[in-house]
Amino acid sequence: MAGRDDLQALGWALMLELLLLAGTVVLIHVVSYFHTEVMAKAPTTIQLNDLPDEPKPALPPPPVPKRVEKAVPQPVQPPVMPKAPESPPPVPVPEATPSPFAEKPTPPLPPPTPPSHSQADPMETYRALVKAAVQAALVYPEAAGDMRFTGRSRVRFHLQQGLQSGALILVSCGVNMLDRAALQAVRSARYPAPPEGLGDQDRSFEVWVEFRQ
Repeated sequence: MAGRDDLQALGWALMLELLLLAGTVVLIHVVSYFHTEVMAKAPTTIQLNDLPDEPKPALPPPPVPKRVEKAVPQPVQPPVMPKAPESPPPVPVPEATPSPFAEKPTPPLPPPTPPSHSQADPMETYRALVKAAVQAALVYPEAAGDMRFTGRSRVRFHLQQGLQSGALILVSCGVNMLDRAALQAVRSARYPAPPEGLGDQDRSFEVWVEFRQ
């Protein structure tokens, strides 16, 4: 019985060692697997010190400064004015000798002599005096003056020995009060005596009576 138990205990010990050996092998494989996977996934670190230095580009030589020569100022010369052409000396002109056969210049005609009062028509002079007498006797109506009426009326009348008759309006000025004032001026005027030679005949006259302010 004792020998059987020893064999059994030895078998169990061998089995335990085998199990431990198998667990150790499995653990080694598992650790080796994980180590391989981690090393494969880990980034490769490259040290810059290990890389070769890049060649630096050669710098171009500095530019040589150009020498700027200063322009020497030239003296400004005044413009040369052209000389004025010298005028030729005056040539004496010989005086023309009048020819005995040359025509003498015709003297200008004297201006016409204005007609004297003695040569004027005495009737025209008398008509002007009659018109002046009528205009002097005109009384401008006050109402027409307030309205600033202007114009003229033509009146016909007769004169015999300085007496007036038959006064009437030939051309109206358009304002009745002015026409009446023109007739009144003809009736109240003091007419001059007719000149000698016209006699005391009955004569007709037509005058314009002017209305101004």
